[in-house]
Amino acid sequence: MTYEIAVADPAKNITILVLTPVENREEAARRLLAEASLKAEQVGFVMPPRSPQGLWRLEMMGGEFCGNAARSFGLFVARKTGLSGKAEVIIEISGMKEPLSARVHVEEGTAEVRIPKPLSKDILYFQGQPAPIYCFNGIVHVIAPDIPPDKKNFFAIKRLIEQKNYPPQALGVMFYDQAKGFMIPGVYVYATDSLIFESSCGSGSAALGIWLHENLYEGTAYANIAQPGGTIEVAVTKRNGGVCTVSIGGAVALGKPYTLSI
Repeated sequence: MTYEIAVADPAKNITILVLTPVENREEAARRLLAEASLKAEQVGFVMPPRSPQGLWRLEMMGGEFCGNAARSFGLFVARKTGLSGKAEVIIEISGMKEPLSARVHVEEGTAEVRIPKPLSKDILYFQGQPAPIYCFNGIVHVIAPDIPPDKKNFFAIKRLIEQKNYPPQALGVMFYDQAKGFMIPGVYVYATDSLIFESSCGSGSAALGIWLHENLYEGTAYANIAQPGGTIEVAVTKRNGGVCTVSIGGAVALGKPYTLSI
């Protein structure tokens, strides 16, 4: 198969943007994830607007939401449509009912998106410790403080989450070392039956940022979430103890489109 793709690198969470129309997305995603030269962690399918008034849309490989992919796609659309300098683009992405605003700097290669606050918060107990659950549109994240980041623990947490009857397209477990201030994200996508311990996770960073500032009552707090691939910047704004907005940002290295046969 031959695909036109662009490769985005937001904190080493390598994201493949597929520009070729594809009928079987699951097969295409598996092929691209298996291509060793790409070192990809996720795949999204670009849908150009059908009318001048339409929005560019990104469909992730499992219909999930991904914050890093949204940031990357925002920068891609800005460049594709000839914008320069600081710019704002409105995009659509799977897992989100409403469009998102992406604020980018085209030449500097940075992108930030404000994502909707979690739909709900819950908690589970794993190995005798509380693990907060944040349910976003398109993905559910579990914060696992000081739990070793391995497949055994991930799937044990996954079984507990599934007992709660959440209907996520994807599940993230954010293994957070509190002493080191370091997060290792594991993300499972149901449609492709794939677990990847990612280099970074945008929406997982948002979830962790909310948890880190759960005692904030009023105002905006910032956190730089260190992960294997780099750092994602998180800003959390709260009013009367509740989350109003959360945004994620940072650098995105975006390559030029090219054709790949695999």
